[in-house]
Amino acid sequence: MSSVRIPKVTAKCYCNSVVIEISEIDPGFTACHCSTCQFVHSGPGFGARCNDVKIVQGAELVKKYKPAVWATWHFCGKCGTRLHYKFEDEVWKSKQDRYVVSVGLLYKSGVKNLKMFNEVSYEVKPHYYCFEGQREKLSTSEAYALFALESQKP
Repeated sequence: MSSVRIPKVTAKCYCNSVVIEISEIDPGFTACHCSTCQFVHSGPGFGARCNDVKIVQGAELVKKYKPAVWATWHFCGKCGTRLHYKFEDEVWKSKQDRYVVSVGLLYKSGVKNLKMFNEVSYEVKPHYYCFEGQREKLSTSEAYALFALESQKP
């Protein structure tokens, strides 16, 4: 994770109906290879952690889906753009990095200084793709252990 944060970005979904304001974004993002991401995205999920997400426009269009006990996904109900997921309060005690926003959403909004920081659930990554460069590669259990520690920080 990077110590230099992006202070604030305004982002829009693909159809421009939902506008969100994203605060304190870590430009070092994660590629997740878990089975849920593989199914939903037909490949890895790319997410950047941030401290807050506020809906500026289109709140009535934002749909939620809770695929696991630890987080709820938020997406545009009109075009389907995945906006972010939010760690549940009882799981993520820290005020830091409670949200994970779609890297594609950030890129569409003009954020170009993103860099893949790590890959998680690496043991279930399919063989038909790989990323160049060196980065930390964590198993699912290692990622859960790391997130458990980070979620308790003040």
